[in-house]
Amino acid sequence: MANDVTLAVRHKVGDKRPERLSPRIAQEIRRLIIGGEAPGGAKLRAEHLAVRFGVSATPVREALMALHGEGLVSFDAGRGFTVMPITRRDLLDMFYAQAHFAGELAARAAEEMTSDCMAELWRHQEALTAALESGDNAGADQVEFEFHRLINHASDSPKMRWLLKMTTSYMPFGEWHDVPGWAASAPTDHLPLLRALSNGSPQAAQMAMTAHIMNVSDLLAGLLAERGVLAQ
Repeated sequence: MANDVTLAVRHKVGDKRPERLSPRIAQEIRRLIIGGEAPGGAKLRAEHLAVRFGVSATPVREALMALHGEGLVSFDAGRGFTVMPITRRDLLDMFYAQAHFAGELAARAAEEMTSDCMAELWRHQEALTAALESGDNAGADQVEFEFHRLINHASDSPKMRWLLKMTTSYMPFGEWHDVPGWAASAPTDHLPLLRALSNGSPQAAQMAMTAHIMNVSDLLAGLLAERGVLAQ
């Protein structure tokens, strides 16, 4: 029998108008799904989620309908909303899309990279290594985010960044330090990317970024399979 999402109120999403709330609630529900709290087959009850997030049921229903459109949940008039199972292929397909857009952004960044931005990237690389060595997991996750954000913005391609954001928001995951093998592979993966950016080599930068993202996606798939998030 499918488990219901817990009723516990852990945090408030906010008290803004429903039309502004629903995208934020949708993102929180995505995190419940990718985090394994709402596995495939779980019933998502709007009234329960409304209590959890401290909002009315209306923006929650809007969020659930948006997720239904994405294929993350199913909807039946008599049974309500149910989490759809996520397979390893589903996860990797999303990362294939991320790798494509991020790789293109890296290629464009290689052509636009300034010496100041390059120096900042190397500082982030050093900060990532230091955070991992000291056990500052939250710091390592934040530095990794900022490292990629710098490259994406250096590309001077806002529409491409928007496309990348659409793929990353579908599968939100930020606790990379929890992924076995990530701490050892991420700093190493960055090195050919940094060299390509420093040399102004678009093709090499694209290949390095694509390889990096697909490498960590494979590591993440292993973790999520172990946690029971991915369907067999």
